[in-house]
This record gives sequence, structure tokens and C-alpha cells, in this order.
Amino acid sequence: MFYRCPKCGKKFKSGADTITDPAFGRCPDCGTEGELVGESGKVYPPDANEYEDTAD
Repeated sequence: MFYRCPKCGKKFKSGADTITDPAFGRCPDCGTEGELVGESGKVYPPDANEYEDTAD
């Protein structure tokens, strides 16, 4: 899932396999809940390569 942070503008990805993690969908830099901009397998954002993978 592709997210953009409304506070700092960071683009990042959170995998559906981490949905139970409290950090899921939250910006790795500032912790703000991200805005969903696309989903893997459905609608990719046009700049999908610019999103940081947050998986460990």
C-alpha cells in the first residue's frame, strides 16, 4: 500500500502483511498517519518507484 505523509510529505509503502503492527500506515520519519494513494495489485501511483519501503 502506498502512502504519502500529510505532515512532512514523505512517500512510503506499508505491506498488508504488517496491518496488525501499530506503525502500519504511519510515516517512518514523523509518525503521522499517512494518506493512502494506491494499493499494490490494484491502483499504483504514477511515481511508485519514489516510495520508500518500510519493511524491515
